Amino acid sequence: MTMIAPAPIGYERSPVPGTTFDDLDHEALRELFRRRTPNMVDNTSVEHLSLRFGLVAQSGSRITPTIAGLYLFGRFSQLLRPDWGVTAVRVDGRVLTDPILARADLEGGLAALHRQALEFVREHTQQVPDALQPSQSTGEYAEVAVREAIANALVHRDLRIPGKIAVRMFDGRIEIWNPGGMSAAVLLEEQAQHGGVSLPRNPLIASIARSLGLVEQLGRGLPLIRRAIGETSRSSVQVVLTQTDVKVVIPSLLQVPPHVRNEN
Repeated sequence: MTMIAPAPIGYERSPVPGTTFDDLDHEALRELFRRRTPNMVDNTSVEHLSLRFGLVAQSGSRITPTIAGLYLFGRFSQLLRPDWGVTAVRVDGRVLTDPILARADLEGGLAALHRQALEFVREHTQQVPDALQPSQSTGEYAEVAVREAIANALVHRDLRIPGKIAVRMFDGRIEIWNPGGMSAAVLLEEQAQHGGVSLPRNPLIASIARSLGLVEQLGRGLPLIRRAIGETSRSSVQVVLTQTDVKVVIPSLLQVPPHVRNEN
């Protein structure tokens, strides 16, 4: 089993030097607080609620975004932390040295990155005709699996390690890569089969992402991905781990013969 040491407790709440409260998206913060503290949002300043949530820190009279605040709600996060973006590519082939058909360097806060990454995948996903009903078709990838895998990469990446999250689309598969190995002593196969364990590397970021509707924090991520793929394909998701990264490989329906798809 491969592991990497968890980030120090309180790391997410560390202030980011050189930033100010205006570097955060105030309207996005208000929307979060409407969801989490509807009884307080009209009577308490966004700045004060941000302090309470750990999204900013105060030193004297100065308010500074924290790691979590800037990663989640930064207006121009990548100006200060370029590695907090996502690189999405569509490769014309099966290996990264094949020609690149399309590339996008995605920037923004966590929700914006998730939305843009999904849009890129949808734009470059082929349709698979139904052999029994030719007028109908479906995307070559199970969107539930793609959505969950991208969200997991964004929420659980190690923000201390340089490197952008990568969404790489090849002929026959998508690879979603993020810096940071397994953050806790959890058997991967057991987690993929049954779930039930949620031990996030970034607890504050995970909690806010849950409030934004991006993750559940129920330990169901890998089982959901596995089930979504299993409902449409006999191929299975692959999770490749090292001490410093995680790669999730989602197979395309186009590599499965039509008669096999129709039997599922």
